[in-house]
Amino acid sequence: MTTETNTAGVQRPLIPWVLSFVRPYRGRMSLLATLLLLEVGLGALQPWPLSIVIDNVLDSKPFPEPLGRWIPPLTGDYRVHVTVLVAVVVGGVLLQVINQFVTAYATQVQVETGQHMVYDLRYRLFDHLQALGLHHHIMTSTGDAVYRVDVDAYSIENLVMSGLFPLATSVTSLSVMFAILLKVNATVALVSLVVIPFLYGCLRYYSSTMVNREERVKELEAKLIGRLYETFSAMRLVKSFARESYEAGRYASA
Repeated sequence: MTTETNTAGVQRPLIPWVLSFVRPYRGRMSLLATLLLLEVGLGALQPWPLSIVIDNVLDSKPFPEPLGRWIPPLTGDYRVHVTVLVAVVVGGVLLQVINQFVTAYATQVQVETGQHMVYDLRYRLFDHLQALGLHHHIMTSTGDAVYRVDVDAYSIENLVMSGLFPLATSVTSLSVMFAILLKVNATVALVSLVVIPFLYGCLRYYSSTMVNREERVKELEAKLIGRLYETFSAMRLVKSFARESYEAGRYASA
């Protein structure tokens, strides 16, 4: 998708439009990117404590560098085994705790920044709708306008926080894991690339299908919200003429 359509139907480039919401929060975005990179690094380190326990403590293999410079291969002294085992377990637990803290803080920054961008888009939509002519407001239901400002404003958060950042994080994680696997076993790493064409085909098919269905769902939701707004704004008349059953039927058939 390279363009977006505003309320007046004018085509604008999507990337500059998104950047206009991201630019005021450059500091938060940089912090979030740093936290996500740190999260990827901590995630890549999580299997290492278990690997050290199995290969170097239980199997008495030499420790990998740089640990091998300070810790010699374990001998038959069980006290040394226990000491190293406890140290590795404590290190693994600390790694998990730090990773959870980073994840929680990144989520907090992500939610706060996303909500700020949603508010900015709502303000722009509200200001734009007020600037439209009276003919537009006569031809368009008030409920539809309320839906655009209230619900569609979340599109910027979904695009940036639920789309671009998770995509970048996933690509970085896969790249790091592939590099590690390539160093451990190049054959297995190359064989794992076989699934990429099938994965791409599935994503391409389902993404195109889901886009059409999501647009249809959005249209139905806007219609339902419009019907609700019309009914509740005229609730005095509905009550006066006992039209509750009729309005319920209209809502059910919307």
